[in-house]
Amino acid sequence: MNIGIFTNAYKPLISGVVNSIDLIKSGMEARGHRVYVFAPKYKGYRDCESDVNRFYSVNLTVRVDFPLAIPYHYKIFKMIPELDLDIIHTHHPFLLGEVGGAFARKLGIPLVYTFHTQFEQYSHYIPFNQDIVKKVTRHSVINYAQKCDLIICPSTTILTLLDNYGITAPIEMIPNAINLDTFRHTDPRPVYEKYGISPSDKVLVYVGRIGLEKNLGFMLKSFKRAQAEVPEAKLMIVGDGPELEFMREFAGNLGIEKSVVFPGRVEYSEIPAFYGAGYAFIMTSTTEVKPLAILEAMAAGLPVVAISAAGSSDTVNQGEDGILTDHNMDHFTEALLRILKDPGERDKLSAGARRTAEIYSIDTTSERLESLFERLIREKKNA
Repeated sequence: MNIGIFTNAYKPLISGVVNSIDLIKSGMEARGHRVYVFAPKYKGYRDCESDVNRFYSVNLTVRVDFPLAIPYHYKIFKMIPELDLDIIHTHHPFLLGEVGGAFARKLGIPLVYTFHTQFEQYSHYIPFNQDIVKKVTRHSVINYAQKCDLIICPSTTILTLLDNYGITAPIEMIPNAINLDTFRHTDPRPVYEKYGISPSDKVLVYVGRIGLEKNLGFMLKSFKRAQAEVPEAKLMIVGDGPELEFMREFAGNLGIEKSVVFPGRVEYSEIPAFYGAGYAFIMTSTTEVKPLAILEAMAAGLPVVAISAAGSSDTVNQGEDGILTDHNMDHFTEALLRILKDPGERDKLSAGARRTAEIYSIDTTSERLESLFERLIREKKNA
């Protein structure tokens, strides 16, 4: 198969969506298919992989480093019909997602859309009436989804959301996947040395975007409470985003700046070492779909403490590989203390996390995608 992937986010950006697309590309290529990626141009970055095509882009604000594609490129538009694409797989309903949808209709080939993001939860980045922004966003997503031959849904709670939207297009649930080998054997020594961490420290790790929607203020306050009872606890918030400097200042205002590490932007190849340095993985976001970071942490043997919400509740098995709580600071802090104070409980959950991660192998996902894509292509040709 020749597969066209259209996405508004790709390397060198670091995110769960980008990692998921990268794994899909490599997984399908390993099965003998050719994958063409269409993504925004990122200033100063040169691709070191084949078949990546870049649209000119603009950054609407210096505060958020997320180039938006200009959804027109004469040379690329001329090239696409010559690629003999069999199927188009989009990962956003806007901008390049719309370009991918238009070419699928023009070429008469199947259009698949993976629902990665609850876009309404990100409306605060648009400085306009939030009710109107949410309504327009929801309408746009529904309108796009209804034009697709298949929607891939990464989690069961999102199935409910799509049902509430009234979407009637075919839906298949395929969870995000990871390369297990990348996270099974990690060396934490570079992280220990760089950030002055002792192997006896109990490091709680978060990996992800530093944005308002991630609820990191809640995380810092809960950590402060837990550390008052477990002084050897540390918190490492790994990632970049518009709230990074504010969160650093907030940690200082809470008086915990010496116990909280903000490495900032970290290359994805270095992320496994941060998991390796961890004692547990924590997440306070309530806006996820199927967070890859939880899967990666589990593959590295980290038990998870998270707020029970879409994404986390679909992934974490209560009392088997982690602990879920409601959005209550007392309850979340109690869960942190349960992990920090009881090594036996931590080790039991760690073993469970490794078992859970086995379900999400990229090999399994690639095989499933291949089968779905081939079926859709046959059905389109026979229609």
